[in-house]
Amino acid sequence: MDLGIEIIGISRDLGPSQRVFGEQVGAKNRFLSDVDMEVINLYGAGREGRRGGAASANRYYFLVDEQGTLIWKNTSGSLIPADKLLTDFSELVGGN
Repeated sequence: MDLGIEIIGISRDLGPSQRVFGEQVGAKNRFLSDVDMEVINLYGAGREGRRGGAASANRYYFLVDEQGTLIWKNTSGSLIPADKLLTDFSELVGGN
């Protein structure tokens, strides 16, 4: 199913850690290392560290079109399996 959508995982982890994670879970998508939380904070997903620890990010999902317009989001913080994301996206894109 080619929806013309690229899924990019964004986290504070460095590239090598993201690569290992991707291999462990069999991810087919790319990952962006956002150590300084620039993109994470841009989308309001930043979270203060617990008990004085380092800041982290909430698990949020955004679908942005080619013009940069936000057309779908999920900020529940819950993990959404890739198959469910693709189903939701296909319904959204197919409905246009």
